[in-house]
Amino acid sequence: MKKWKINSWRNYPVKHIPKYEDEKELNMVLNKIKTFPPLVFAGETRHLKDQLANVVDRKAFLLQGGDCAESFAEFNPDN
Repeated sequence: MKKWKINSWRNYPVKHIPKYEDEKELNMVLNKIKTFPPLVFAGETRHLKDQLANVVDRKAFLLQGGDCAESFAEFNPDN
């Protein structure tokens, strides 16, 4: 795995992120975000990995929801 850096996302082309008109304000926000605690902690990630292993082993199932999945309203046998 490549070494992750706080700015590594800037090295890749993105089409889903808006163009920020004010680079100074963007940098101020990014600097503020850097001071926040992580959204996900390492222990939570390890726990998720274990839970996903149970899905692979057919001991559990995964139900995904959110913006990147079908909404429940759109889910039907023909879809």
